[in-house]
Amino acid sequence: MTVGLLDTPAINAGADILVDWLELAAFFDEYRRARMDDLAGSDRTQQEAPPDNFEDEDLEDDRLRVDIENEVRLRQAALQDAYPFELDDTGEELTLARPLDDPSTAFYLLCLIASHITKSPILLAPPDAALVTRMRNRVFQVLGTLAVAGLVHGPAVSVGYPRETKETILEVLSRAERWGSGLIPRDKPGRHAAPKAKDGGIDVIGWPRRDRPPPPWVMFGQLASGLNWVDKPADLEFTTFMDDFFDQQGCQPTFTTLIPYRVIDQLLFVRESKRHKSLCDRTQAPLHALRGLGLPAEGIELDEVGNVGQIVDWIQDYRQAALQSRVA
Repeated sequence: MTVGLLDTPAINAGADILVDWLELAAFFDEYRRARMDDLAGSDRTQQEAPPDNFEDEDLEDDRLRVDIENEVRLRQAALQDAYPFELDDTGEELTLARPLDDPSTAFYLLCLIASHITKSPILLAPPDAALVTRMRNRVFQVLGTLAVAGLVHGPAVSVGYPRETKETILEVLSRAERWGSGLIPRDKPGRHAAPKAKDGGIDVIGWPRRDRPPPPWVMFGQLASGLNWVDKPADLEFTTFMDDFFDQQGCQPTFTTLIPYRVIDQLLFVRESKRHKSLCDRTQAPLHALRGLGLPAEGIELDEVGNVGQIVDWIQDYRQAALQSRVA
């Protein structure tokens, strides 16, 4: 099933790439399964010469399986109900255990696929330009808004442009005021705002629910689905954003950047968490989104909660297009 869709991982590929390969293989597979033997076998085909000692070969296979199992367990522990894959008791088979239209599946698969759109070492059939545009303009915005709401456990408004409705940015910010953000938007953009200002570089605003405003702090979110996420901390846009669109600016700000990637380098993760104030990668964002989806049941208002179907449709459309391209 993966012929023409996935490339063999490099012989020195890390466990994160190996598990991504298995997850994508299960996603494409008719029966939603990927076997460790397929990966172990493909790993051996890259060796320049067969090992002289079959014992060494068995030890290498055991190491490969342990590394993969550890990475799967790490993802399961971090994402809890937001991780849709299961490794069987023998450690030999990874299964996509939930339907594609389950939000816990959709949130994770969106991040998995998005992280392999460009410069992927394994995905040979990434989404085409139209699907990428759709993902960046709308679909990732849905996930990001839910994730910020889940992160703050409170309301969140979807600021990023293009918006699904014809609302202006000030109309969105007025809704945030009504929902208790404590921020008072201008009647019109400030004198120095860009003509026809659209989102001011901020994609989501969320805050913890309080009985009455203002909340103790307000989170400003940047959704960065591209490889240049390192250079896009939300606080770079904050001062201009506040000057352009708000009369009352007395909030205590905090920031987050949500990305679809699995940041395996812990030093990089710590460093960029300091720069971005909060960094949510693939081991966190889907769980926050799943929690955000449950907030309306607690009486908490947030944007995009009715648009999870846009994520599901995007994933199903991509899978169908990828499988058709393999046949063609």
